Amino acid sequence: MEELRRAGSSPVVRQFPEGAIVVFDTDLRYLCAGGHGLATVGLTQAMVEGRTIDEVFPPSVASQLVEPYRRALSGEKSTIEIEVGQRTFLHRIAPLTDGLGVVVAGIGFAVDVTSTRQAERAVRESEARLRQEERRLRDAEAVGHAGSWEWDMVTDVITWSDGLFVIHGLDRMTFTGGYAQAAARVHPEDRRIVDDAMESCRRGVPIRFRYRIARASDGRRIWLDSRARGVFESGTLVRLVGAVADVTEQVEAEAEVIESQAFQKAVIAASPDYTFITDLRTGAMVFGSHARDLLGRSAKQTEALGPTTIEALVHPDDQAKLRALNDAARRLEDGQVLDLRYRLRHADGQWHWLSRRVVPFRRDGSGAVTEVLGVLRDVTEDVEAEEQLSHDALHDDLTGLANRALLLDRLEAALLRADRDGHEIAVLFCDLDGFKHVNDAAGHAAGDAVLVEIAARLRAVLRDSDTAARVGGDEFVIIVEPWNRAGTVKKASSIDARRGRDLALKVAGRVVTAVRKPIIVHGVSHRITVSVGVTYPALVLRGSSRRHHAPDVVHDADAAMYQAKQEGKDRVEVFTVGPAPATSGR
Repeated sequence: MEELRRAGSSPVVRQFPEGAIVVFDTDLRYLCAGGHGLATVGLTQAMVEGRTIDEVFPPSVASQLVEPYRRALSGEKSTIEIEVGQRTFLHRIAPLTDGLGVVVAGIGFAVDVTSTRQAERAVRESEARLRQEERRLRDAEAVGHAGSWEWDMVTDVITWSDGLFVIHGLDRMTFTGGYAQAAARVHPEDRRIVDDAMESCRRGVPIRFRYRIARASDGRRIWLDSRARGVFESGTLVRLVGAVADVTEQVEAEAEVIESQAFQKAVIAASPDYTFITDLRTGAMVFGSHARDLLGRSAKQTEALGPTTIEALVHPDDQAKLRALNDAARRLEDGQVLDLRYRLRHADGQWHWLSRRVVPFRRDGSGAVTEVLGVLRDVTEDVEAEEQLSHDALHDDLTGLANRALLLDRLEAALLRADRDGHEIAVLFCDLDGFKHVNDAAGHAAGDAVLVEIAARLRAVLRDSDTAARVGGDEFVIIVEPWNRAGTVKKASSIDARRGRDLALKVAGRVVTAVRKPIIVHGVSHRITVSVGVTYPALVLRGSSRRHHAPDVVHDADAAMYQAKQEGKDRVEVFTVGPAPATSGR
């Protein structure tokens, strides 16, 4: 776990953009933390690392995180949204595993989605207002007249209903019934509209028109929607009749909706994300928010792929997951969101990681979702940062070899396999001879260069199935599994066991030979040797009913290495059962 704690000093963790990263152990104690998102909620790396979840966060926040943290330590991934202060964070929590898939810790990635959620709420509220105004308009048309009027062509008298007087804010007693007085209420810019409408009615053409008036009671501008027609008797126009409705609220709402839609379009245009609409029946994209998508293709190029989009662009390993998501999207309820992280091929041929979030957009008559509205975000850098963090947590940052935590984990797995299958394995403990002199004479930079070269030489003499780890300043441990190699016979026998031990000794000999070669750093030749201790766990415990654990095996190999030091260094010694020699003064 010490290596996990040191991961907090990694630049990848400290500078994680637009969010925060934390790694926690089984006690829900943060081993490392970083990212700009910490400062957003008033935290620093020092305030988080080494403390438990209850010590860092208030109960309202900690209570939301405990369960997903526990699930992560059990191997499950989860995504939740939590409120911290006035900010909303999307928190992805996952297990942190070694190369063999064993959970060693938990990891969380938090991204501030406050602005996104605010924009989503604004869109929902705008849509709700639009639906409300549409209902009002339908109701107004169903109800009919808010006011009515009649113009007698014989007497030239205009009669208003009580509702029309209320709309105009006039007292009935002050209205003389003439067209000039009625038309005087009309906004000057709309007077021509009203005059032309009256002329159309005289010609027998029904008309609908909209105009403004200044209400007499308070001077407020009112929008009126009017329908009018002429009434003829024996071919002679006898009167004009009309109905008027106050549509001021509708007009203002329409203007607000237009403004809101313009805002939404501006948000989409300014967003680095790619908004799209996909037809689930055909798999084709029917809308793209930008001229070019995140993969360097134009909207027309992407649309032209049609149903073949998945086969053409999606990584083969992710195609089934995307099809499953599209299938699940058909059953989404309003407000439900599905998300998926998968790989798509860029126009330049490279694979990019994208985050896909979809919601229902259109349904058929049965209520099944036929189209989804989605947002794509390129998260390649995030994925690479996660992978780098996972690697750094289990590998030595100087040599790139496995660290002690990963070594012990792999050794436990190797011991289990050996015990199960009756095979032999070997563990080599390697300690450099003369390395201190390099640091003292040439400095630590030269010493680091020597260690990097030693690590490269170890890799060169091992196979992919073997494990090499750096467990100390100049100490390395190697796990050799002869029966975990291609071409080896899986059935164990005493002869096979001896051959396995012979192979391990050959590997140890190659290590000694490889290290012995001079190492040139900045023109200076350094001669380093190595003392190697070898142990065969099965041989050590022959006749015993118990089983070695990884730390015991490493200790035995360390004891054999010390014996090699005592015998003159630059050599290999095999551990033998007996009193362990003292290890001081190495």
